[in-house]
Amino acid sequence: MRSLGPSYGALWVGQTVSQLGTYIAFLTMLFLVDSIHEAAGGGQTIDFSITYSLETAPTLLVGFVGGALLDRLHLRPVMITADLIRASLFFYLAANFGNYGLSTVFVVAFLVGSMTTMFDGAMYSLIPALVPEEKLSDANSFVAASQQAMFALGPAAAGALAWASDGPELGLLVNGLTFVVSAISLNWVGRVAHHRDPTVRRANLMREAVNGIRYLWSSKRLRITTIASAIPNFVIGFIEATFVVLAFVVLEAESELEVGILLAAVGVGGLIGALMAPWFTRRLGLGRSLVLGMSVAGAGLFAVMFTTYGILALALQAGWMVGISVINVPLATIRQHYAHESMLGRVITASRAIGWATLPIGALIGGWLGNTEATYPWVARIFPVILMGTALWLYTTVVWSDTYGPGYKQPETTTSGSSEG
Repeated sequence: MRSLGPSYGALWVGQTVSQLGTYIAFLTMLFLVDSIHEAAGGGQTIDFSITYSLETAPTLLVGFVGGALLDRLHLRPVMITADLIRASLFFYLAANFGNYGLSTVFVVAFLVGSMTTMFDGAMYSLIPALVPEEKLSDANSFVAASQQAMFALGPAAAGALAWASDGPELGLLVNGLTFVVSAISLNWVGRVAHHRDPTVRRANLMREAVNGIRYLWSSKRLRITTIASAIPNFVIGFIEATFVVLAFVVLEAESELEVGILLAAVGVGGLIGALMAPWFTRRLGLGRSLVLGMSVAGAGLFAVMFTTYGILALALQAGWMVGISVINVPLATIRQHYAHESMLGRVITASRAIGWATLPIGALIGGWLGNTEATYPWVARIFPVILMGTALWLYTTVVWSDTYGPGYKQPETTTSGSSEG
């Protein structure tokens, strides 16, 4: 990582701490819904799906226009502002715990999701300004590795905090603190030159957003990889939104701590996959790595649905997420290679908006179909088959033969991301 420079290092630290807050919030918000259910004397599975959907829906609603905004704004201040707004929202939830209902949780979930969308879009648009093109895959893999490490640490911390304090309020407070620390670290990135020529005449905001979508859809590789992220996100949206139900009903977890451990195993698998991804992309190419990751994710997730809490369940939880994490690096790298610099912000946010739009759709449809303990296990076992079908489809497309992008030269060293990190 040292070879990527101090500015990238500060960015990496900032986004890592921010991701810690995001993944603590992921489980803490579900515990918050559960605590409101308990106070009200009961609730429905669909409430978890609604909370998750409102947190992920801004990727579509804010993403398209957000991309055009990012192409007009300095990116580092956008990230810092997003962190501080999220911190304020979680401080509010912690300070007023017990004095609000699900409607407040729904509103906060949407606002947090909107800020996360802007933060992530700005981060991926800023990386090419901080590292040379031949280092993009490594830079993306370090980000993916830290995200998955936080996916392991965050839910485990959320489960431990909820178990130790017998409620979600301490986790909400820690959420807010992580975003403050992230904002401080991002300030150390230093001033970065604006990534667009200010003398170039700009179209109106909506026209630029539409042009970004058209550009994305006109490129065969960008179009296919966007679809390739949308289909599995339909499955993952259902799994993530109802994970508390999955853990208790299918995997037979007995406490919030065990729920956190199960989700932490997913993060461990994601970290392993992120560290392995550069090795796969160098030897197999971007497309083949994408297909391999999709296949592993589908088969592993299908297998975990037939286990209960224990070593095998934890191993399979890690295993299917190895595949998902391997997928993420070629997806991000293909976008950065095939999108022209003038369109980069719009392409990244538009592709993420389309790809992530299926997260709330999958959450709502899966939550509706599996709204009872009798139907939920069947839905959970059918959804992973979609991932395996997506891998088979990708094998038949031009993406399978893709290597490293136009004009991309492999680094002379063969050091993998794991040995550098």
